[in-house]
Amino acid sequence: MTVPHILIVDDDEILASLLQITLEVEGYEVSTAPDGEAALARLAEGGIDLVVLDLVMPKMDGVRFLRVLNEQGEARPPVIVISSTAGNTVSDEFRALGVVAIARKPVEPSWLVQNIAGALGRGAANAE
Repeated sequence: MTVPHILIVDDDEILASLLQITLEVEGYEVSTAPDGEAALARLAEGGIDLVVLDLVMPKMDGVRFLRVLNEQGEARPPVIVISSTAGNTVSDEFRALGVVAIARKPVEPSWLVQNIAGALGRGAANAE
């Protein structure tokens, strides 16, 4: 069984590092990207099973990233949004763009781990 690979997309290096450590302890392989442009380049390399995405970033923000990813028309990984500007409910627009869960920062590590497991089909998690 292969280890799921998660891409964390956030310009906050400290938060991205904390999330990376948390997810690596849970047994996931983790990569990071500081913005949507870098994330799209990393996704083009393949092997990403899930994206944890901030919405407010330089160069390309999270919403633009989701739209570009959706326009590419290829199979896309599920996305969990964590943002200081987000609510806690996935809107129909976000759901259509592949978002399976959303939370305001700071996100509880247990919530993130549970929702990642649910999105990857690795346990009974509430993906909302």
